[in-house]
Amino acid sequence: MYKKEHKKLQELQVIQASNFLLLSKLFSNLTISNNFRFHLPMSSEKERKLSKINFNLKKISKYTSNLEIVMESPLTKKDIKLNLRIYHEAKLAEVTRFQNFHISLLEIFPTNLKFGFSKDERLQWNSFTKEFLNLCLKEGRSIETFIPSWL
Repeated sequence: MYKKEHKKLQELQVIQASNFLLLSKLFSNLTISNNFRFHLPMSSEKERKLSKINFNLKKISKYTSNLEIVMESPLTKKDIKLNLRIYHEAKLAEVTRFQNFHISLLEIFPTNLKFGFSKDERLQWNSFTKEFLNLCLKEGRSIETFIPSWL
């Protein structure tokens, strides 16, 4: 049993380290409070529907920051929200809240699960975030036009 849980923890930490690296590619400096946004294509070329992705990075201390990611999608009525805690020294980014999903379900369906989480929920949140950040890097489109001043 111990070895199985140890493997899951290692897998979770590998994903969190990947999320940190992906965020490092999106942000020039993860230690400074910052906001930025961009578009993400959500449908075919003909329809040209774009989602707005907002990143709000807040420095908590020398070693940690909080990141809130909000995706405003034209396809859904509800925004998708992710909160991450970034550990600069350990080079990890952990999802701390995902859409308040488990909180709203706990109010409707009482459960015997510890803290209301399924066994691999944290792993699923962090895996989704990894795929989402990869998509942002691959398909993200600038909202503003950045033309160098020397042109």
